[in-house]
Amino acid sequence: MSAETTGGRNISRRKMIIGLAVGGTVVLSELYVPQRSVARISEKGFERLVPTTLGPWRYLTESGLVLPPEDQLSRTLYEQLLTRVYAENGRDDESVMLVLAYSSVQEGRLQVHRPEVCYPAAGFSIIENTAEEIPITKDFAIPVRLLTADRGARREYVVYWTRVGDSMPVRWFDQRLMMAKANLQGSIPDGLLARASIIGTDRDAAFATLTRFVQTMVASTGKQGREMLIGPH
Repeated sequence: MSAETTGGRNISRRKMIIGLAVGGTVVLSELYVPQRSVARISEKGFERLVPTTLGPWRYLTESGLVLPPEDQLSRTLYEQLLTRVYAENGRDDESVMLVLAYSSVQEGRLQVHRPEVCYPAAGFSIIENTAEEIPITKDFAIPVRLLTADRGARREYVVYWTRVGDSMPVRWFDQRLMMAKANLQGSIPDGLLARASIIGTDRDAAFATLTRFVQTMVASTGKQGREMLIGPH
């Protein structure tokens, strides 16, 4: 057998091995590219998840809430944004302001809606930021942050939580970690930031009202709405 023939076979074998390696890399990359875990939801569909009547609370308006500065960037950072003000038994002094910011593909974009970001942008000082829990069942409580935001003539008490897929991280670092874990498992989770707040002067009374509101909201939504708010808990 000539050296030329042997060399040709060796070249063909090398080409085949390289081709198989490249093909395997492509297959693996396709297998491990994170995929969307939930379908998009329409604006109307999202609004229907949370009733306009929540126990003694009735929907009043959409205005008067502290939101991130309105610019082109903030408008692209979420798919759905629900803003509502609810009054308890028709009393304006018991009004609760609700914000739900949602994305079916969570990539860290909800950070713009975290109260630590948007309240200072609106001129507030954050004078308290503590970890709390809101009991839902005997086995589950929503891990929330309780903030006191002050702007001189207006003091607002805020509770908020985040949901990333099935997890409910409290800290921004934990939120990023949950997203990375899901990506490594081949999925891109959806994400929700839920925020409820009340204007007042009594911290304990405000937190008690917000606790009742959140508990009533979770209990008043259907299965899909509950999963949107707190996942499969």
